[in-house]
Amino acid sequence: MNEGKTSDTTKKWLVGCGIGCGVIILILIALGISGYLFFKNIADEFKDTEALMATLTERYGKITDFCPNPDGTINPDRVETFLAVREAFGPTREKLEISMKTLQDRVGQSEVEVKKPKNVFQMIRVGVGLIPQIGEFIKSRNQALLDSGMGMGEYYYIYVVAFYSWLGHLPEDGPDFQIIGPDDERGSWDQDEVLEERRDVSLRRLHMMLLPMLQNQLEKLSATDPSGTPDDWRTTLEAEIEAMEADRFRLPWQDGLPDVIESSLKSFRYQLEQSYNKMTNPIELTFEQR
Repeated sequence: MNEGKTSDTTKKWLVGCGIGCGVIILILIALGISGYLFFKNIADEFKDTEALMATLTERYGKITDFCPNPDGTINPDRVETFLAVREAFGPTREKLEISMKTLQDRVGQSEVEVKKPKNVFQMIRVGVGLIPQIGEFIKSRNQALLDSGMGMGEYYYIYVVAFYSWLGHLPEDGPDFQIIGPDDERGSWDQDEVLEERRDVSLRRLHMMLLPMLQNQLEKLSATDPSGTPDDWRTTLEAEIEAMEADRFRLPWQDGLPDVIESSLKSFRYQLEQSYNKMTNPIELTFEQR
């Protein structure tokens, strides 16, 4: 059953890169037994990824369970842990980046060039090769989180606050082609449409993950001794939650970080900038958690 699901996923990846179903069928027939082993290995890889995610969830709770520090600070050791996680799976990330850039260059060719048999098969080879690399990317990231002692919720919180809200990177960052496309033969070649759709999907997902975290933060702040917490921080946090509740596409602190959060991050600015990867950004935002 898992192998069948993986085969369907493969088709969607290829369609998302603009490769027609007829060509897919031909290449799968040509693969034969080696194709079966290829899909089996992918299925095994994603089984391992699911097991790691289950362990992360059991140990740290669901993504939306994460609660930032009530006073708004991000402890320096947690930023260091975040950076250590990204360094640990950096080689896998860079390998995937190279493949995605290669496919993007192919997609960017003229239609006449793309349809040449040689180029079509080169695109298929690169496109199919992305699937196990994406599985390896997610698996190595999750393993790095377990090894470093960080849950998915805390990882996403720092990722969004640092990379998007503070450093100004965009949720739609990534390749110009559609990574997972509609189940038809056309795919999507329009760059503006690809980025717009990716932005909408990313913002909705991130909003659903991050709003509960801020609500957890306010709840914990209200339950603790307020004497050491400035009143303006509570007011600021309440206002941000209200703004997010009114706009399902809003990211936390998208209008600028409060001083208390920025102060926690600014000594790590260079390391965070170096750690961001625009091309693999969309893969960071894919997650499976039961």
